[in-house]
Amino acid sequence: MQIRLLDQGAVGDGASFDTQAIQDSIDLISANGGGRLIFDSGFTFKSGSLVIKAGVELHLEANSVLLASGDYEDYLVEHSIPAITHGFIEETVLPIRAFISGYKAHEARISGAGTISGNADDFILKVGEHIHEMRAPKGGKSQYLERPFTIFLIDSQNVSLSDFTIRDPAFWALRLTGCNDLRIIGVKILTDLKVPNADGIDIDRCQRVTISGCELVTADDCISLKSCSETAIFGDVADVKISDCDMTTRSGAITLGTESVGNIRGVLVENCRVWQSHRGFAVRAREGGVIEGIVFRDSSLQTQTFSPSWWGHGEALHVTAFAWNEPGFLFGGNPERLLCGYVKDIIFENLEVTTEAGTLVWAQKRGLISGVKFRNITQRMEINSQWTARIDLRPNDVTPFVERSHNGFEIVNSDEVVLESVLLTWRLKDRANYGQVVHSENSSLQAEVTEISPREEQIS
Repeated sequence: MQIRLLDQGAVGDGASFDTQAIQDSIDLISANGGGRLIFDSGFTFKSGSLVIKAGVELHLEANSVLLASGDYEDYLVEHSIPAITHGFIEETVLPIRAFISGYKAHEARISGAGTISGNADDFILKVGEHIHEMRAPKGGKSQYLERPFTIFLIDSQNVSLSDFTIRDPAFWALRLTGCNDLRIIGVKILTDLKVPNADGIDIDRCQRVTISGCELVTADDCISLKSCSETAIFGDVADVKISDCDMTTRSGAITLGTESVGNIRGVLVENCRVWQSHRGFAVRAREGGVIEGIVFRDSSLQTQTFSPSWWGHGEALHVTAFAWNEPGFLFGGNPERLLCGYVKDIIFENLEVTTEAGTLVWAQKRGLISGVKFRNITQRMEINSQWTARIDLRPNDVTPFVERSHNGFEIVNSDEVVLESVLLTWRLKDRANYGQVVHSENSSLQAEVTEISPREEQIS
């Protein structure tokens, strides 16, 4: 079955609400066994919250726009995450709103060269110099717990998201929880770089995931792999391939962990490019989970320091294992934040890195990190920001920062770390602002690092 939205009573003028016409069309296609709903080229369809169903494809023709409402009142209670899951998912840590949500929406598709707009501007309370202050609804919780995801799919198998653009999400652009056999191909996510918590793609407890050919410009993490506490029924994050993506962010380009109560394993990242980002590839083990069997290869990264409002301090490669909180620092819920995370068998190979900060392999204590290998790495150190150097270990409320200059490689409380065929260069004018080539503390390390001094590099 294939129908056009304009034929179903939608106006498409960008001002009138087409919520009912869109939802009725989705329901009609679902009732007839599935098919395609076409958003007509040249029209802007404004809507409140929507629920996608199994077998339904939302196809956005070129120059079509699906525009999210900027009013909290248009995100219907019956479309909230607890409501569509019949109470199965009770979010207390994250928002319950989404512009497009789906539960057991197996074989659902979103495709085409059009745009989904999250309308972030309408959620800004105060424009900031480095980060905006966002508004919550009247009588609501903090803005962090209220803003809508642009797309949130749960327990939806064999889903395909391809070729469309998400512009100006007000919160995370794509959240996928328990969605196996998932394909995200050729998607663009273009974000206001001052919107807090504006992640690009968040993969929570999904298996057999392919993310390829995407362009991501996001304020917070471009791609984040998570295993959250409230979704444990869906198992680990496993068998994920990320390739041929271009990323720019004020936080981490690809982040594994932070919310990692469960395990994250079997992840391959290759042929990606990171530009003007605060962190590049980051493994942040927290909350008791194990992150293991991860390969980052054949990629280029350029990172620099931005405002400390964002986690990171210019490091391209980051591996840490800590408890998020310590007893006495925990406020409210999230008792899993008292647990340390674990890292095993991580490989970084064939990487070209230009970075303002050193590469971090840093654990809260011995026994949390083992088997981190760096092979064929070219790392150039240069300072391109106004911010004073410091080591950023967030999320970590006990020792969030270490106030000192960067070394080339920072290895602390870690075991079986290998640096093999590593070339480190320094820009001449910046060398005095850095410390050693390798700083190792309470760790077992094999290091084969060639340093090209600033003078030698200048001559060559």
